[in-house]
This record gives sequence, structure tokens and C-alpha cells, in this order.
Amino acid sequence: MKDLKKTREMASLYHIWVNRTLPRGHISRILAIKPPTVSALITSLIKSGRVREGRLADSSGGRRARLLEIVQSWGWVIGLEFSSRGIVSASADMNGEIYNVKKSRFEAGMTKEKILSSLLSAVRHQTSYIHRRDRNPIFRIGVAISGLVDESRGISINFPRLKDWKDVPMKDILEGKFSIPTVVENRITAITYAENLFGEHKDIKDALIFHLGPGLGMGIILNGQVRRGSKWSVGEFGHITVSENGPLCYCGKRGCLESVASDYALVAQVKDAIKEGVNTRILEFAGPGGEITAEAICLAAADGDNLAHRIIKDVGHYLAIGVANLLNIIGPEVILFGGTMMESKSCDVLLECIKGNLRVHTLEYIEKHVKVDRATFGAEQGIRGAVTIALNSFYSNPEI
Repeated sequence: MKDLKKTREMASLYHIWVNRTLPRGHISRILAIKPPTVSALITSLIKSGRVREGRLADSSGGRRARLLEIVQSWGWVIGLEFSSRGIVSASADMNGEIYNVKKSRFEAGMTKEKILSSLLSAVRHQTSYIHRRDRNPIFRIGVAISGLVDESRGISINFPRLKDWKDVPMKDILEGKFSIPTVVENRITAITYAENLFGEHKDIKDALIFHLGPGLGMGIILNGQVRRGSKWSVGEFGHITVSENGPLCYCGKRGCLESVASDYALVAQVKDAIKEGVNTRILEFAGPGGEITAEAICLAAADGDNLAHRIIKDVGHYLAIGVANLLNIIGPEVILFGGTMMESKSCDVLLECIKGNLRVHTLEYIEKHVKVDRATFGAEQGIRGAVTIALNSFYSNPEI
């Protein structure tokens, strides 16, 4: 009986968390249990300090229900994002509000041992922050990491462009050091969970989320569920072959989409052209220290720079071919674009280029009925994904 009560309490917590606020009647319908049983469950959750009554629901003609919401402060999770940009860590309360974001970039030539040391240091920084605030428990660490991931065992199979990073047991390492249950997920899949549960298009049943950055990845939502592979993460959008005799990709194959249309490829093409003496004003839009970025190239293209415009046009063409092939096969309701190549509004020029090419390469009926938009969380999408998988793991499997 106690197990049934606990199962129902955790299910109630999960649905309140996902919906942000929820009346008792909805919990009764979702869990298919009678109102008196729900009332007893909610009373127990309120007494334990995990749930509270909030504002009154909007009137539907009868008595207005009091909405239930999660008490944010009864525990914590830690989010850890590991991508080619570096490491981002943060603490989050039980409603997913993010605190104490810390970012660190990689130094050139960092080894696996140094990176692991940096990851552990990032977690220690967050545990110290939480313990300074209160002594409430840390329930989960959520790791969102680039590359192939064996989610069931918490193993990072590989990491793009890090040759000595193979089959790293991230779950075992972090649990061994901190004694906190840890969930490890491919970064794009983690971002997709955040979009599916809390994004602007969260009610859409079928969607593709494209991440355009140093790597090209894709999240898949089918029938309202995030899709992953049977043994490891899926969505390696960047390794679709678009040119059999194209540039050599770091994966060892030629003509991968990532080798001609990623953030790295975009910047590399501009640098090569500048070395060859091509006339361009892209450097006028570069970041601190003259750093050429996707944003700088997009700004130059929007300002009429010929080189920037030509390269954006080529990249948009290749990306649209890859996206169109998937649209024709899956036919989603929505496709979303995020990543470093889409974070700034200045990159609208690339998004419009992709849209124009989709009209050419996608079946007409499908193209007319798919909504194209930006992803919800912008530059914080990775850490948002890490926190989401941590909380989702806890609310779904509290005993892990």
C-alpha cells in the first residue's frame, strides 16, 4: 500500500512539474483515481513541503479551482553541459529555475584527463554553491554531452574531434565522486527533452529540432515522445552524405554535411578566402580579437558583403537538402533551428536562405504544411536540457 501511495505521489509531482500548475481534478483524470484519493495525496504532498496551493484557476462557469504548484526549494539538481564550446554548469531548483551558471572554455590541446578534471571541478563548484544556500538534498546530476552516448549505461562513447575520448563512463565517474545519481544524455537529445516538455511548441506531436553549430545534430519527437536509438543516441544529422567527393570529415568519411555546412565549415571557408586575398568586410563584424564567427558572417551578408552572401547561400543550400530529405520521409508538423548558427537575430539571413531552398527540395504539400521556427531556449538550450533530464529522471524514477 505504501508503494502505491508513493507511486501516486511521484506521478502527481511529475504532472504538476511538467504543467507548472495543475488543479486537483486534472490529476484525478490523468491518474484515473477518485477525487477523495487525490485529495489525500495532495494533502500529504503539501504537508511534506513539496507542493503548495497557488492562484485560482480561470473561471469556466463553476467554482474556481485552486491550482497546485511545486515548492521550488525542497531540493536541487545540477546540470552539466559539455560541448565543443566548453563546459557549462548550473544549479536548479525543483521547478527547473536555473542559478549560478558557470562557463569555462577549452584550452587548445586539452587531454581527456584535464577535461574530466574540469568536469569534476564544475560539479564541485555547484555542490558548494548549493550547500552555502541550504542543506536540502541534491537529487540528480544531469549531463548533456556532445557525441554518441550509451544512455542506459551512462557512457560517453565518443566526443567530436577528441581522439582520446572513447567509452568514458561518465555516470560511474560522477556517482563515484559525489554519490549523487547521475543521468547522461546526448546533448541534442537533452535539448529535445526541454523543447518537448517546456518549449514554445510543446503541444506538437511530431517535430524535428536541428542544432546548427560546430556540429550538426537533430532531435526527434514522434507522437509526443523524444526518440532515441535502441543502444545509443540518434540524430547525427551532420553525417548525412551530400557530396560523395566532398571534403574529408573528422569522422573519416567524405562529403558529410558537417564538413560543408557546420559552424566550423562556415568559418573555415571564410578564413581560406581571406588568406587567398578575396575582398570582404567580414572582419569589420568580427568579435573581440578579430574572431570570425557565424554571427559576424551573417551580419556581413545582411550588409551586402559578396563573400559572406555567397558562403551563406551555399551553406543554406546544403542544409536545406539534408532537412528536405528528412521532411519528405517523416513529415513533421514543426521544424525548429537552434545552435550557434541561429542564436542571433542577425542569422535570420541564413534561416531565410534555408527556407527558400526547402521550397525547392521538399515535396510541395509537405513544405506548405510544416511550420519553420527558431528553437525556444537560445544560447542556454544546452544547460536547460541538462537540468531538464535531471529533473525528468528524478520525477520519473525517484529510487534510482
